[in-house]
Amino acid sequence: MDAVQILQGPAKLEEKHAPSEKTDVRLQDLLPIAMVIVGGCESCAEKMVERAIHEGSSFQDIDKTLRIIAGMQKLGCFANAVGPEVVSRMDKPLEAGRRTLEKAMQPSPILT
Repeated sequence: MDAVQILQGPAKLEEKHAPSEKTDVRLQDLLPIAMVIVGGCESCAEKMVERAIHEGSSFQDIDKTLRIIAGMQKLGCFANAVGPEVVSRMDKPLEAGRRTLEKAMQPSPILT
């Protein structure tokens, strides 16, 4: 298993594409998610996930971003580079981002 697979974790939501297919990954929406999580801001993580969805990022791309961030958080080299305080403060924003994504993925209740 290579490092990319380890960082991404299980590919539940990941879409498989032929090598010739190009997908529109919106880095301008995904990178801010990573930045606010590393910064330790729970409400910012929620807002950035909501913004990415609103701007057209796929659930799969947001899920992959959150998995990569969680994988990086567990790497010793990352912990050594940023310190244990940063690694620790990433937990709640990661959870908030995940909750926001899962909530957005839920089907809307049908009003009767």
